[in-house]
Amino acid sequence: MTRLGLYIDAQYREEAGRLFTEFESFPFLRFGCEVGGHFDELVLFGRSAPEGVGVDHELPAGPRLAPLPYYENLARIGAVARATSGVVRAMWRGLERVDVVWAFGPHPFALLLALLGLARRKRVVLGVRQDTLTYFRTRLRSRGTAPLLAPLWVLDRLWKLLARLVPATVVGGALERLYGGPRRGVYAMTISLVRGEDVADGPRDAGPGDDVELLTVGRLEPEKNPVLAVEALAALQGENGRRYRLTWVGTGRLGDDVRAAAERLGVADRVELPGFVPFGPRLMERYRQADVFVHVALTEGAPQVLLEALSAATPVVATDVGGVAATLEDGAAGALVPPRDAPALAAAVARTVADDAARRGRVERGLEIAREKSLEAEAERVARWIGGARGGA
Repeated sequence: MTRLGLYIDAQYREEAGRLFTEFESFPFLRFGCEVGGHFDELVLFGRSAPEGVGVDHELPAGPRLAPLPYYENLARIGAVARATSGVVRAMWRGLERVDVVWAFGPHPFALLLALLGLARRKRVVLGVRQDTLTYFRTRLRSRGTAPLLAPLWVLDRLWKLLARLVPATVVGGALERLYGGPRRGVYAMTISLVRGEDVADGPRDAGPGDDVELLTVGRLEPEKNPVLAVEALAALQGENGRRYRLTWVGTGRLGDDVRAAAERLGVADRVELPGFVPFGPRLMERYRQADVFVHVALTEGAPQVLLEALSAATPVVATDVGGVAATLEDGAAGALVPPRDAPALAAAVARTVADDAARRGRVERGLEIAREKSLEAEAERVARWIGGARGGA
């Protein structure tokens, strides 16, 4: 019997034997639950959320919770300090219930769990979903907040040092290189939520009409650079004799910035912000209705939204950051553009709309990739690697 313990910095609520989490963690935890399904038991280490906290997205049945004391976030230093001793005790008890620890960081409590797991002679595997320093640099808007990067740098260095001693799973080839790969102790994985049976059979018969629907899915946060999509939308109006619309699915701090940019550029009536839509039939229908999926982030691992778009036979135009180029096979499955370049983004969208042959070729390759990297295929590969990876120095 092999039991897997999974840690990400997430909040949970238990109700009638089912587990719920917040929307930010929900997509990855669905993938984690699929990986855990290849073990005899899955135990999720995470904060037990109090009443009133938005933890209402139901996870698949099966995993059990090893509850940790609640704190709102790491910025609440006092609350984190008060919770730390309880976190240590809860993690120590929870480790009784697992044989393999899969801890995602860099995060101070992920590091703590990994070290406690080694102390208890558990098999320990690290997980990395993004380049932490680049991620936070895009979020820190003023020089006065720059000193906050110092402790993050220390934590990042400690995590990379530990990854030299124990195995690590990383999302995408860019992170694989950051962690000294390709090498035996590093596994570059892809996070997919689309099952093989749900991948489209082939490219669409008809191309975009007079009204071209652009779609993007992601948080409205600085690292996702959402205003760039609005700037490209404004530049596109009238290109190829068509009208363009943009739908951004997601929530975040920059919602008002996006609306203000749309008003300023005269495209407010052509921008829709429907909010968060959880992965499922409603979201996949959004992908299928879109003519082009645009991805404008400043930093990424290997974004699962690209696989969702590819699986729906939706053409992709994406910024060449992180693991995006590897996911799109250097342009074979989607057009690549530089980050922060609205004219280049608009030009690539216009070419995608106009060139039927190139668009169809990329969609066909994208569908092949989506089938190769379906949820069940990727989860099985990751579970097999974790199960065979040896923890310890």
